[in-house]
Amino acid sequence: MKKIKLSEVPNYCNPFQHSLYNGNISKTVIEQQILKVLTEIKNKKNWNKKIKLQEIREKWKNEFLNRFEENVVDYAIEEALYYSDLFAKNLVPGAVDCTYIDGDSIEEGLLKELIENVAKIKDDPENQRDWHPENNSQLVNPINPSLYPIVFGRTRGLTKNVSSTKIPKWDSVIGKGEIEKVIPIKKETRYFSEKCQWLPTEFNVDATGKVKILSYINNLHPIIHEKMYDTLEKIFENFVPLFNNVLTDTCEQNNKHIKLRIDPGGYIFEEFQEYVNRIRKQEAHENGIEYVEVKAKDLDREIVREYYRTYGNNKIVKIPNPKFNPNDIPKNNIVVDLKGFRLQVIVKLSNIILTPEDPKYKGGVWHLEGMKNEEIVATGIYYYDQENITDSYLAFRQHNVRVLYSGSLGEFHSVYKVKYGGSRDNCLGEIKTIENRMICFPNIYQHKIEDFELKDKSKPGHRKILVFFLINPNKRIYSTAHIPPQQLEWHEMELMKNKNKLSELPILIIEEISKRLDWPMSLKEAKKHNKELMKERKHFAENENKLIGRMHFHN
Repeated sequence: MKKIKLSEVPNYCNPFQHSLYNGNISKTVIEQQILKVLTEIKNKKNWNKKIKLQEIREKWKNEFLNRFEENVVDYAIEEALYYSDLFAKNLVPGAVDCTYIDGDSIEEGLLKELIENVAKIKDDPENQRDWHPENNSQLVNPINPSLYPIVFGRTRGLTKNVSSTKIPKWDSVIGKGEIEKVIPIKKETRYFSEKCQWLPTEFNVDATGKVKILSYINNLHPIIHEKMYDTLEKIFENFVPLFNNVLTDTCEQNNKHIKLRIDPGGYIFEEFQEYVNRIRKQEAHENGIEYVEVKAKDLDREIVREYYRTYGNNKIVKIPNPKFNPNDIPKNNIVVDLKGFRLQVIVKLSNIILTPEDPKYKGGVWHLEGMKNEEIVATGIYYYDQENITDSYLAFRQHNVRVLYSGSLGEFHSVYKVKYGGSRDNCLGEIKTIENRMICFPNIYQHKIEDFELKDKSKPGHRKILVFFLINPNKRIYSTAHIPPQQLEWHEMELMKNKNKLSELPILIIEEISKRLDWPMSLKEAKKHNKELMKERKHFAENENKLIGRMHFHN
């Protein structure tokens, strides 16, 4: 197996590359059933250890047989058993193909460190500000990439003495830069925003897997929250193996996400002449007369028409008998390893807060992460703190799926259990969002948060996550290495800190001077751009989902 340099990979699968995410292939109804069983197995905690015990396998099988055919259950259990040997430790395949989870690698001390540092962000007056405008008081983002993003035509970027290896200190360039040099890269695609772009941070992963953050994280002050930077480095180290597996599965040279378990060509349908012969034999037997075989074309036209009318729903369908074979699992042509590379990562902290007055979260909408500007190829989410909430799931689906079967309408329905004219999407399953679980998935599936609510309606509850959006490692976009901090508050702090005549002025005067400056950006202006960005991306997601809803199996 060849371990390669990232520069040798042509590219990673990109949901924005082709018309409405080309490449997805519809799964047969049998495979959809197998996926449902696999989803339930892989959502069990420590499933890769439990499934090795025969008594556990038998128990699970008996439970599944109440709802699924035995060959479907056997296939799913055998596949899960196979992967349990490949992934015997904490990192295991998730409940959806090409996703990975890890529920044990973050040690208790590191988790405690994260919670303490997040609390300091929450207590920081500058962060008492970012409740999500679309969700009343339920959703708050202590670190929000949509606040102070790149605003094309407004944001300033560094243009002089820029080095690909040396990153200037953020406090030495704050307030500097030129507007005309930060312009959107023109793309003839509706997936590209000409207004805004999220700002990634430069993360260096050394040859041993250790992570160092090289540039500031947007909306996280590098001095005030210096300890948080250390914590994020250590947590991202734990995500690197998950990202390696996701990128390996979905890079163009492996393309595991389009591999089918069940070949649609394995369905065998009774030919019309065979159907006519079978029905005429039955009729002859029932009437006590001798059966004489006759070609359908030689029968009376009205009789043939009646046979055709009943043929679609009554012909015999020989369904494939699925049996798991490890040799059918596609082998990796390459293995991606992020060690030794500098990555661009967008960081986000997000909390959903429920109260007795507002006890239910209604769930999110189907969406992809970012737009073409950000080049996000994978997402890592750490569910680090949950309290007093019901089970929560992250659901996934494929869209604009193609079919590899051509036949009559009745046959089409038998293979896919979708009527001709039905929706062209496949639900892939859902991953249970257990506390202390890391989840990593490719940005080729639409996903959404399922609804959840308070367990005890008399007490408040919450779900808190840390998110890493990984930029395509083969591409470079504008980052905090090129864009000085845009926060006016940070600029004021630097003015107060520097030993010059300005620092001797009263704070109120310094604030008044700052307000009269055209740059950096005030919080009021940043919130305005935040709303515009959120509106644009909400509109984008709604339009995509409307378009997906209009795409059927006759388009």
